[in-house]
Amino acid sequence: MVPLFVFSALSALVDVFAGDRLQRVDPGSVAAVAFTATGAVFCTAALVRLRWTRLVAVVREHGRDLAVLNLSTAVTWLTLLYALKLMEPAIANVVSIAVGPACTVVLQAVWWRRDRVLPGEVVSSCGILATLVVLVWMSLAGRSGVGAQELAPMLLGVLAAVVSGAASAANVVFSARLGASGLDVPTVLGLRFGAVAVGGWVLAGTGGAGELPRAVTPGLVVAVIGVAVPAYLVQLGVRRVTPMTASMIISLAPAMTLLLQMADPRLSFSPSSAVGIAVITALIGAGLLARRGERRPTVVQEKGDSTHALRDR
Repeated sequence: MVPLFVFSALSALVDVFAGDRLQRVDPGSVAAVAFTATGAVFCTAALVRLRWTRLVAVVREHGRDLAVLNLSTAVTWLTLLYALKLMEPAIANVVSIAVGPACTVVLQAVWWRRDRVLPGEVVSSCGILATLVVLVWMSLAGRSGVGAQELAPMLLGVLAAVVSGAASAANVVFSARLGASGLDVPTVLGLRFGAVAVGGWVLAGTGGAGELPRAVTPGLVVAVIGVAVPAYLVQLGVRRVTPMTASMIISLAPAMTLLLQMADPRLSFSPSSAVGIAVITALIGAGLLARRGERRPTVVQEKGDSTHALRDR
């Protein structure tokens, strides 16, 4: 579980950093720099380890899951970067992450049948969604840390954050599937960033070539603390817990974001945001406690929809 808790802290840090920088830099240009750098490093490492022929064989064998992971990674990050530009970082973070448990309930039922979703986890997810609706309403009403804003950009930011959260849940589930199939962490990471790098360059083209030089530094920072290290930690974490537990732990990030964003002079402290995030954090704790003591099989191989369990932990 420790890698997932560290991921939550880094997620909060990068959201506050990116929320500040993206007010002045085109999000598409930041994405182009960040994901090209990250993808190049991980893909090179995978090629050195496996050689080209073995890497091609891996892609053929796990093509469907890798394609979904590439697409969900692209959607997660590209929509989140625009949400951070339009909204208070803590609210963008809580919207994108808090929808994760509810989406994971559905995705786990369809694509990860090895672990059942517990009733306590379902109740916690529903409570998180209800609290999220209240937080979004307060944000649209001008009661968040950024104050009153134009309605249209705020609605667009909320929509982007919701889409990001749904795609992030798919990241967790399909990362777990690939890990269970026997693929190691470096190989998965080397094959998951192609689509988001391409998407970043497409969006960068719409922002103008003049934006790229200003995006290099924030893009490289996002690549390290926001993409490379967190992605590695999540891939490690989902091998040790259920996708639902991973989604719950990741959802702790908004509380950390709320604390970190107090250093951003653009933002004022929002009591309503603090209360809403506190409620969500408590519900996450309840969801994690629901899983306590539950035993699960250790998976060593997954072929298609068939999972092979050898022993219990």
